[in-house]
Formats: sequence, structure tokens, C-alpha cells
Amino acid sequence: MSSIRARDREETKQLLIDAVGAVIEADGFGSVGVNKVAKAAGVDKALIYRYFGGFAQLLQAYGDQTDFWWTVEDILGDDLPDALPNAGGDNLAAWLSLIFERHVEFLRNHPVTLEIIAWEMSERNELTIALEYVREQRSLDLMKQLLARFGQTDRLDMVHFGPVMALLGAAGNYLAARGRHVQNFNGLDLKSDRGWQQLFHAVETMLLGLVQEKS
Repeated sequence: MSSIRARDREETKQLLIDAVGAVIEADGFGSVGVNKVAKAAGVDKALIYRYFGGFAQLLQAYGDQTDFWWTVEDILGDDLPDALPNAGGDNLAAWLSLIFERHVEFLRNHPVTLEIIAWEMSERNELTIALEYVREQRSLDLMKQLLARFGQTDRLDMVHFGPVMALLGAAGNYLAARGRHVQNFNGLDLKSDRGWQQLFHAVETMLLGLVQEKS
């Protein structure tokens, strides 16, 4: 009997998580609320508090369990190369450049994520706060795992490279979101692969200069 209750609980939790996405898709981000999500899931809204502890926790579960944002494994993978062309023999610059490229490519292939990024600039609510938390935690985890994998904490640390990656991440977010509706930014074609490759090359060159300076 207890296994049936546990299964029902997990199924209901998944119904509620899926309902968050359904409400976003049907009515937009601003329409996400306790009553609408419970109605879309076909359950009593009290179960949101019983199973998740609150609406904010449900929204965080939505961010954690959907492909709204990349995972660290998506970005690091198992295939970071020993060196990349044009890396000047410095693997660190190549790795950081590739991470930025994978970040941007993820965004360009997830239009809902780009709409959320654009939307949260003008409105802050429980949904944007929950999704912001997911993004922040994964970004910090990415840097920590990169530190561990590269094994050179004297060269790669949050003091020097954290702000750099924050700037690059913000630039990637903005330009990818802008490219959904506007083609050009400062002469860069945001709707073409060629334009993005130009940006990736520029970022790699910048990172190589930074790494050499810190060496």
C-alpha cells in the first residue's frame, strides 16, 4: 500500500511540474500561479504545498527537471580537447572559449529560455527568481568543476576568471535573446552562423590574451 502511495505522490509531483510548463506555453510567463498550475494538473492546490513545501519550490523543481537551462555535463562533457586550433598552445583559453560557444549554442536552440531571459529584464516574480537560482547554481558548479578538472587553481580562479565568464555569459545571453527578433548588433549578424563564428573567434582571442597575461 505504501508503494502505491509513493507512486501516486511522484506521479502527482510530475503532473504539477509538467503543468508549470503547460501554463507557460499556453498563457505566457506572467500567467503562472498556484491556481492555474493546480487546475492544469487537475489536482488540489494544497498538494503543491504538501509535496513541494511551497509554490517557489515547485517552480525551482520545474527549473531543475526540465531542459530550461543547460547542465554542467552538457557544457563540460567528456570531450574537452587537449588543444584547439588557434589556441596558441594554451589549452585553458581553448577550454573557456569552447564553454562559451556551447553556452551560446544551447541558448540559440532553446527559444523558450531566450524568451524568459528577455522577459525577466522587465519583470521579477516567483518564476524568474526560481529559474535565476537554477542558472546561478549551475554556473557556479560549472566553474568549480572546471577548476577541479584543469587542476590549476593558481591560474583559474573565481577572482580572475569568474568576472570574465560573467561578462561573457551576460553577453551571450543578451545577444542570443536579441537575435531572436533583431538581426544585427554593431555590424554582427546575429541570425547567421557566420556572425556567431566571428564572435566565437574574437572571444577565443580575448581569452588567450588574458590567460597569457595571468601566466
